Amino acid sequence: MKHFIKTAVLASTLAFAVPQAAHAQDEYPLKGAEWVEVTGVSLEDGGGLKYANWLAGEWRTRMDYAVEQGWIESYEIWSNSHAREGEPDLWLITRFENFQSNEEWEARNRQMRSFMQRNIQQLQAESGDRAKYRTVMGDLLIKRLVWRD
Repeated sequence: MKHFIKTAVLASTLAFAVPQAAHAQDEYPLKGAEWVEVTGVSLEDGGGLKYANWLAGEWRTRMDYAVEQGWIESYEIWSNSHAREGEPDLWLITRFENFQSNEEWEARNRQMRSFMQRNIQQLQAESGDRAKYRTVMGDLLIKRLVWRD
């Protein structure tokens, strides 16, 4: 009887151990860490300083506020030192953990407009004014992957 109980305990232990091992072998070796949005910007000749001043002023204020609110993790500006024809001059990089719901997106936009003391019409007009010296070439949304260790 004692031998039967030991065998039963050992068998039940193995029954739980084998699926765990199989599950661990079935995991992808990489997992998602953060989302990164990259916006490529092309600058018109002579527009670099004007755009840099806008980035250092209003854009930085907005982005610092978004970091303080926990909406994004960080942001960066990268320069393409040897841009070829058709490539952006700058990349604006924003790092964040999760996407917001549609409702949260609307609430954040209202909160940001209030913080910046601007309405939608003003923001659209200002964006149109920047189009005189910069062109947004496009956005990438990429996911940073890390080892599953």
